[in-house]
Amino acid sequence: MRKETKKRLIGYLKLIGIMALLFVIFKGIFILVVLIGLSLSMSYLVNQFKLRNFGIELVTLIAVLVGMKYGPISSLIITFILILYHLAAGGFFGTYWFWVIPSYCLAGVIAGFFQAEDISRLGFFLTLGINIVTSLFTAIATPGFLPKHLPFAVSNVIFNVILFNVLGKTLLLLLI
Repeated sequence: MRKETKKRLIGYLKLIGIMALLFVIFKGIFILVVLIGLSLSMSYLVNQFKLRNFGIELVTLIAVLVGMKYGPISSLIITFILILYHLAAGGFFGTYWFWVIPSYCLAGVIAGFFQAEDISRLGFFLTLGINIVTSLFTAIATPGFLPKHLPFAVSNVIFNVILFNVLGKTLLLLLI
């Protein structure tokens, strides 16, 4: 093999190696960006199609994924932004924010401390915890809203259990 061809081949191999490394690094970020985009879109659509009484949201899934993969601080920041947008885009305003936002953020932080846990199990318990806390505070602070909140809470647990069991492990592996 000629020396010039050998240099060119080595150059190509280096380029392929760098591209593979960048793909591995940014693949996880790309998946996270797509999930965040889906979450924001879903929040908007929930309001547009008057689906507020159904527990359809991706904030819990993303909070747990980010917590398990990137730690509690990253999860706190991303979860805070997503739940704030979700509530605003979904038309949820009022005192409800005072216990909903901390509940979701705390779930993301807790996930950051249980990075070796099974995501399906952790996601189930954190989703259940979020909904128990928000239902309890809703019953205490705004009892008139409880009949609207309970269908949301029940459907939210079901929706998130399905998400964590079907997509959780795969998405966790894809995030790098």
